[in-house]
Amino acid sequence: MAIESILDQTFDDFEFVIVNDGSTDGTAGVLAEYATKDCRIKTITNPTNIRIARALNIGLEHCLAPLVARQDADDMSAATRLEIEYDFLADRPETALCGTGMYVIDGENRLLMNLVHPCNYAVIRSALTSCCPIVHGSVMFRKDIIKELGGYASTPDVEYAEDYDLWTRLAAKYVIENIPDKILYYHRSHSSKSSQVYENIQATSTKNISQRAKEMLK
Repeated sequence: MAIESILDQTFDDFEFVIVNDGSTDGTAGVLAEYATKDCRIKTITNPTNIRIARALNIGLEHCLAPLVARQDADDMSAATRLEIEYDFLADRPETALCGTGMYVIDGENRLLMNLVHPCNYAVIRSALTSCCPIVHGSVMFRKDIIKELGGYASTPDVEYAEDYDLWTRLAAKYVIENIPDKILYYHRSHSSKSSQVYENIQATSTKNISQRAKEMLK
């Protein structure tokens, strides 16, 4: 459903770059089959898992368009997402990135909760000193600006919070916003044995980034 949610967008003039980060299941075969059916799909396969930040940077290197939208492998986007975000950035040349609200769903696509964040740049900039008010999978951004900043950092001090780190560096120089009154992203919530380890590492990274943000965004 994740791939279909992009292929079924009302805005259809795009390239669909999918990074397979060293999967050991049947992902490669599934992606190959999709690619034979839709010429917009470009698949990148990493021989081994190199972690999300490095994989994202590889994906960016293969993106040709000036605007890049992001989605996670098991999540979904509303059919109007790309159209709304494209129009939003077209009307705001000073804005480097936009995001939206998020629905949290379970494995059966049942709604668990919805999450909205501040929309105004000044409020977002202030919020970044303590948390990440941008949903990573919901964003569309200007590729040249992200590459100017060096892309996603892959150092241990920001592990599992590479988005928060990038948005902080971005907000120090450019306008970032959330689109008002729009929830266009569906995040699938999973429980796993590794979740506690992930959450502990992410919490440490978040603390590191928030401390730096207080200096960068004051």
